[in-house]
Amino acid sequence: MKPGAAIRAAAFLALTQASCRTTAPPAVPSDPATTAKAASAVLAARDAAWGARRFKALFRGEVFPRAGISVRGYLALFWDGEELSWRASVPLAGSPRSGTIRRTGGDAGELFPGRLSSGDVLAVLLGVPEASPTGEGALVRGGRVALQLTSGEGRAVLVSPSGEVTGLVLPDGVRVELTPGAGVPRRIEVRGPEGNALLTLETYAGWPEGEEVPKG
Repeated sequence: MKPGAAIRAAAFLALTQASCRTTAPPAVPSDPATTAKAASAVLAARDAAWGARRFKALFRGEVFPRAGISVRGYLALFWDGEELSWRASVPLAGSPRSGTIRRTGGDAGELFPGRLSSGDVLAVLLGVPEASPTGEGALVRGGRVALQLTSGEGRAVLVSPSGEVTGLVLPDGVRVELTPGAGVPRRIEVRGPEGNALLTLETYAGWPEGEEVPKG
């Protein structure tokens, strides 16, 4: 390994261990075959999630901020392949009750506690980042492979032994646990310094052309 790559791998190891302080065994370097298999699985999941498709989904949501009261309600999503329109039954994490998150960037609203970028919010809701895994400095912890992402800032995707994306590491100490499902994750748990959020999928279906997003 080149000196620069070794330094980056060591830094990534320290970041991953700091953001995953549990009773799980320590992270160890991933072998090339395991890394390649995990990266291929992430790319396949990304192509399926971020490809041309339209869907609508309804989640039951719970938000637990570090300061303030807990909030429970429902979150409806409408994705057309380029932007995500959302409607909430009650304000979540101090946000308004509706908004739009564009694939090209911009305002991400406040669906979750903390300050996540629009790309990070879409990665959480779609279940996989759009950014590619680098494969450099890949680690294995608790059976999952942690792959750094080209989007940087400590971002990583966690891949299970069966090749499913089951977690994300995001900037500012935010960690996401995912239960994969058909189309979108069945369960999303976001944990960070400013609080936690839990989304549980209620319904998922195609969103027909011409069907408008409900007013809200």
